[in-house]
Amino acid sequence: MKTITKNLTPDQILWCRKSRWELSPPELREMVRDSGGTCKLSGVKMIFDAESGNPQRGGPGVHPLYASIDHIAPGNPAHGYQIVCYALNDLKGHLPYNCFKALMETSEWKSLMGKWKAQAKKNPDDREAFKHIVREKQTPEIPHL
Repeated sequence: MKTITKNLTPDQILWCRKSRWELSPPELREMVRDSGGTCKLSGVKMIFDAESGNPQRGGPGVHPLYASIDHIAPGNPAHGYQIVCYALNDLKGHLPYNCFKALMETSEWKSLMGKWKAQAKKNPDDREAFKHIVREKQTPEIPHL
């Protein structure tokens, strides 16, 4: 069996050491290598260092760009897994799958991912900026009856 650590960073190799869901360390290494360490939903480079993924009491919580394993179809391993940013996985997890799939086709989703990518390029360490992007307050349009 060949070792799949070529082109992986030390943090990525450490991240892949523990099985996650039903995926073994070699499978995780292959997924990280094949993805280039980018989020399947946003295309943004993810963070793999353990400190960013450890929500310490009273601390800032898990970094929004921290890598996480996502069921492509929530709760259904038959459809496979993907690696996505922690915050986007959380966002996806609050929606029914069919709703999320439809959302990904909208201009609003594409705008959100544009903001996500711009922030990752500008300052990937600014956790609050990422939180603001997914919790942005907007005035809803209320239809007239």
